[in-house]
Amino acid sequence: MTTAPTHTLSSGSILATLEMPGSKSLIHLPALPLNAAEQCRRAMAEPLGFPELVQCVVPGDNVVIAVDPETPFVAEIVAAVWEQLQSVPEGGVSLALLLPEDSSGQAWSWFRELLPIHIQQQITVAVHNPADQTQISYIASSANGDRIYLNRLLSDADMIVTVGMIAFDSLLGYRGTSSCLYPAFSDLATVNASRAQGHPELTPEQQRPYRELVDEVGWLLGTQFTVQVIPGSAEAPAAILAGLPDDVMNHGRELVNQIWRYSADESADGVVLSIPGGAAFGWRQLGLALEHATNLVSQGGRIIVVADLCIPEGPAATMMRRSQEPEDLLKPLRREPTHDSVEITQLIQALRRARVYLLSGLQPDVVEELGMIPVADVAELQRLVASIKKCRIVPNANYAWCNVDERL
Repeated sequence: MTTAPTHTLSSGSILATLEMPGSKSLIHLPALPLNAAEQCRRAMAEPLGFPELVQCVVPGDNVVIAVDPETPFVAEIVAAVWEQLQSVPEGGVSLALLLPEDSSGQAWSWFRELLPIHIQQQITVAVHNPADQTQISYIASSANGDRIYLNRLLSDADMIVTVGMIAFDSLLGYRGTSSCLYPAFSDLATVNASRAQGHPELTPEQQRPYRELVDEVGWLLGTQFTVQVIPGSAEAPAAILAGLPDDVMNHGRELVNQIWRYSADESADGVVLSIPGGAAFGWRQLGLALEHATNLVSQGGRIIVVADLCIPEGPAATMMRRSQEPEDLLKPLRREPTHDSVEITQLIQALRRARVYLLSGLQPDVVEELGMIPVADVAELQRLVASIKKCRIVPNANYAWCNVDERL
């Protein structure tokens, strides 16, 4: 039986113990007394721009909960949504949990095992396979003529509830709401085409045609209710919002910018990053964090990462570990992207700008094969940080968007 990802290395705790005179933390997370489940219940009791969820369905409705498994506290949130939908009287509704393809081949077994036993026994779970044409249904054509295909469960549903997170995203500007649906639950050609590199040169609010397409897909599908997490600390989300997707997205963007956006007045000699994680999405989070950190560090500076990571087994990571010149992989990965090509490209780009150090549970030879310098323990990390004249600290850096603005 596959177990849920574990956290053998607490990146946030390690940063809290370091002595870093002259260093500056760029992100200050709010302290919240409520856990994720209670925040979710309160958000669904007072949704934005829409009635309470149980008032929007009738007995016998077919309800699909479409989930982005990368969402922090995802099991607690799905459980809270399930509990509210169980309160529908007279036989209730038919519930299905729809998950995207799992590139590990484990069918999200770790996530399922985090759900309460009674939910595991009662809810129908479907894992999308973009290569299976019997799962795919044509929805409509977009304004630009793109043919939109989605999982048939979505097209047949009476009500769709999306569960995800609102956060910075270099391809979309901001991920969240309808990005839970598209392209994750589309056909294979669409999923493969979406594995393109983002636009790190743009600010999050600048126009992204792909984000506009994602929102159009949500409108064509008629999605009306979403539950979205604003990432926070390892103990609790910064916020959970529920209601009409447009209202949730607008409010969520404001919160993300308040909490996770920072502009420095000059580049730093070094940046220390912590990444919350574990085995499920560690390398995706690492890639995001490195992309953001390169905006802060001087050319030739140092990026120091504290993260709990598993050995990367994706095609792009395997190619990098075997390559003598990682930069030679950039063009092939753009031409024929794999499911891990984005994060490996982000790593290569960071290595072009700075020396990257990694404190993790990985063996030193694996770290070195990926172009990084292994850090053995906290004592070595402390010595390394102490040697940096101007250092910046970014906790939970995969959620942050940082840049240098010399006008400040």
